[in-house]
Amino acid sequence: MPILRYLSVALASALVAVYAALWLTGPAPLERHTATIPPLLVDQGDGLVIFGGWHTVEGYDHGVTNGVQIICSRERQTCLEAYASLLYHDSGEDLEAQAFDYEVTTWDDQRLQAIDKDGMGECLDRILNVDLVGEGATLEWRPGEGDCEGDTGKAVLVGDPL
Repeated sequence: MPILRYLSVALASALVAVYAALWLTGPAPLERHTATIPPLLVDQGDGLVIFGGWHTVEGYDHGVTNGVQIICSRERQTCLEAYASLLYHDSGEDLEAQAFDYEVTTWDDQRLQAIDKDGMGECLDRILNVDLVGEGATLEWRPGEGDCEGDTGKAVLVGDPL
């Protein structure tokens, strides 16, 4: 019987050693990497250039990390927003890119307001408001004209420090 005792101790020791070796050499679990949002920048030169990311403060938040660049032309009275977002999943991430084309409705020394009619699908308008004095921006989305139903919300422009 002592041989069975020695064999069971040896087998248990071998199993613990194999488990420890597999645990130490095994692949690391999937980690969620944090993306850096562009630094907040509102540059007023010949036109207007804005960098940052949208942070949802009202409405549905998709839980994505995003970065935006908005370029406005005073001459054409238009703004173009390049929007990229990183969507997180259980087994990885996806990168999504979109562009929005705004028509400027107000542009004076204090603020800029522009709208992209039906910019978010079938009938949701995107309204861009830029505070030129405080150098900040907000984005609103809401149903446009007519029989339109949809999500409403608001986001503020944020940025990571340099």
